[in-house]
Amino acid sequence: MKKKSLFKKHRQSEEMALQITSMADIFTILLVFLLKSYATSAVNIAPTSGMQLPSAQAGEATVEALKVEISQSAVQVEGKPVASLKDFKFEGTDIQGNGTSKSVSSALERERQRQILIAKNNSDVKVDAKIMVIADQRTPYSTVKSVLASAALNGYTDFKLAVVKPE
Repeated sequence: MKKKSLFKKHRQSEEMALQITSMADIFTILLVFLLKSYATSAVNIAPTSGMQLPSAQAGEATVEALKVEISQSAVQVEGKPVASLKDFKFEGTDIQGNGTSKSVSSALERERQRQILIAKNNSDVKVDAKIMVIADQRTPYSTVKSVLASAALNGYTDFKLAVVKPE
């Protein structure tokens, strides 16, 4: 009788063995997923001299995006002046009926066409809808609104506002 009971115990422990191969596969998949979803990067922003960026308490991870800078005298796209401003305001002839700026819209349209051309020639590059607005804290809402409306009109719908994190 003792031999039967020993055999049963041995058989039960054999059924309870862990499947290490399956667990290793699961952990590998989790590791790949976590590595793909985790990204860190720094964005280099060099605001125009005399510009005061607003401050904010909370922050997210930084991203690479098309940079649009609004200063007291001009709007720049990727460092190139595209529209002149007078005390942070567009000239009346530059604003269209839908609230967009003609000059900013044309510059953003050129950037979008450039992105599309690059994406066609290089399958690794995708057309990006991200835009980073770097504006002086004295910039009126109407000016920021016109820039964002011009960006949205040209397919830039994911925007970030650059701020300074207080120490």
